Amino acid sequence: MFFIFKEREKAGNAMDYAFMVAIGLSLIPTVIVSFILKEREENLKHMQLISGMNKCGYWISNTLADITKAYIPVLIIILLTRIFNVNYEGVWILYLLFPPAIVMFSYTFSFLFKSETNAQISIFALNFLVSGVMSILVITLQIIPMTEQLGNHLRWWCCLIPTYCVTHSIIWSSSSEIIITA
Repeated sequence: MFFIFKEREKAGNAMDYAFMVAIGLSLIPTVIVSFILKEREENLKHMQLISGMNKCGYWISNTLADITKAYIPVLIIILLTRIFNVNYEGVWILYLLFPPAIVMFSYTFSFLFKSETNAQISIFALNFLVSGVMSILVITLQIIPMTEQLGNHLRWWCCLIPTYCVTHSIIWSSSSEIIITA
């Protein structure tokens, strides 16, 4: 009986941790989209292309710079999880895969907007709601036998958002024992 309570406490702590990580990771694409749209609004790309910059070189350099900038907060998160001994099995791999995924997601998402402000608000809200709220909701639905199928279907749709993959893996790695035995 004590084992069950310990597992539930661990799962509850993981949900708190995943919620906090969701806030931090949701800020990364917000900054990336902001820079892209600011550049588009001020025609900076056009000026660089007129000056002789290669289009392929422009996108490769921007992509590498954004991936590098995205690794900084991710490495800080990994460092802090090690310092505070918050270990979730295999999650560090997703942390390392997250920057390239979120940069590509952000570039694709940026084409939906003309205004920098609208894009910032929308991408932050999308990432936070899907990773911070839906990850907890999906796990909860998967635990309840009557809604397990709905939770399984929602999980695959939410996996299109890279921040969801990270937060869902945090919660899953801590509560998989509860879900499997339920």
